[in-house]
Amino acid sequence: MKVIAFDLGNVIFDFDFNIALDKIKDKLDVPNDKIIEEIFCNDFGLEFEKGLISSNEFYLDFKNKFAASLNYNEFAESWSNIFFPKTEIIEVIKKLNIAYPLYLISNTNELHFEYLYSKHRNIFSMFQGLILSFKVKSVKPDIKIYRFLKELSGYEFKDILYIDDRQDLISAAKDIGLISIQFKGYGPLVEDLKKVGIFV
Repeated sequence: MKVIAFDLGNVIFDFDFNIALDKIKDKLDVPNDKIIEEIFCNDFGLEFEKGLISSNEFYLDFKNKFAASLNYNEFAESWSNIFFPKTEIIEVIKKLNIAYPLYLISNTNELHFEYLYSKHRNIFSMFQGLILSFKVKSVKPDIKIYRFLKELSGYEFKDILYIDDRQDLISAAKDIGLISIQFKGYGPLVEDLKKVGIFV
């Protein structure tokens, strides 16, 4: 293995959209569970993750769809402040960074990334390259985003280890030849890394 690529959400950072929605529940006309369903089941926000609309356009979409009576700044702060760094995984990344080029490959949006980068620049500095869906206009499992990883790293898929929490994305990555590990927590990750000859 010559390169290691990490997913962001649920791997390096935990997140919970309910935190955002609870902050603004008095300004919404739709219950939290309905909004969560729209995000995770009906792909609300997909165009934003693909970088096809701006942060302000996404705010207006959210405001209109969920009858939200809040201004842009209120929305941006509540939408973004939902993350918690996974300290054990960050320690693993620090150790891996000594021996391997590391890359981040994430389906994310401009607001989330800018917030995380402003708060945790030290974490992002450990990665040699960031492949972000809203920047490259492609979301996993589209092959286009994985090709950006290959081109940016300079290595073929067979030389790249990819770590993600979602089984569907792991399956898609394996189909194109990426060596892949499904993230299931700190302990399982350490064991799975050992299986491919990486010790932390």
